[in-house]
Amino acid sequence: MRLRGGISLLLAALGILAIPGFAGAKPQVDGVFDLSGTPGQITEDERGVVWLLLSGSSQNNTLARVKPNGDVKEYAPAALGNAVGLTLGTDGNLWATQNGGVVRIPPDKPNDATDFNIASINDPRRITPGPGGKLWTASGDALISFRAGDPEDFNERTINGMAARGIAATGKHVWIADFGGQRIVRVKPSGPKKNFDVGGGPQEVGAGGGRVLYANPGSDPQTVGVIDGKKIRKTKTPGNDPFGITFAARKWWVANFADRSLSILPARGGDAKRLKLPANSGPRWVTTGKADTLWVSLETSKKVARITGVGN
Repeated sequence: MRLRGGISLLLAALGILAIPGFAGAKPQVDGVFDLSGTPGQITEDERGVVWLLLSGSSQNNTLARVKPNGDVKEYAPAALGNAVGLTLGTDGNLWATQNGGVVRIPPDKPNDATDFNIASINDPRRITPGPGGKLWTASGDALISFRAGDPEDFNERTINGMAARGIAATGKHVWIADFGGQRIVRVKPSGPKKNFDVGGGPQEVGAGGGRVLYANPGSDPQTVGVIDGKKIRKTKTPGNDPFGITFAARKWWVANFADRSLSILPARGGDAKRLKLPANSGPRWVTTGKADTLWVSLETSKKVARITGVGN
């Protein structure tokens, strides 16, 4: 810390401007990069490389790789078809959900992706690593889990009345945004479930800092909410269309599609701040990157944005 502080003072004395992402810089957009199609869900691999699913491009099985410096390369694995969910698995591979199953994508050879049949995934949504070292996803009223080594030997649990959207994991629990049931469902594998009735139409859920946050663009007014133990703390976000969620630097970051912004909420409560993104960009999904960065998929403008200075 002393070294960085000394460098900052030296730069200031010399009249040299600090570069984006340098210690002390506030969160800011420091790069926007073109994609061939509309970006969907986004994740990062073990090397700090960001991956996005694309739709509406020349093919509907396109996967974009974005290096930390913003270099973009796109792939079209034959096994991928209109995929929706995307995450990094515990095995170091990317995993995607699509109608009828899941796809394993090796980051070093994306075109060698392999698909696996899981018929109950008929409404593909998000996928996440979770309890038991498994991968977890929810589709309709089904909660599905499997080990990376044998995806077709999966477990399935029916949750009556559920219309699943996002999914997240904390320790021994899986959390599901249940759009149809107007609730957040907490499930303990092979154990009981608990419902948190939030109203509206929750779309996404995220975990971090010992708490769970959900985005509820279907409520009136629109809200985001933090679940802390048995308590729910709601923050009104009228007109924002809150959606994608990530946790970084002890803060929640929520992509607001309609407001073309990121909401920044302290993990333990406090006033929310807002980081504006480019006009007509339509931010939908967000993920945490390396070296104090976030990456945001810009649905309307068909781009991806890099945010630096996240820890300040």
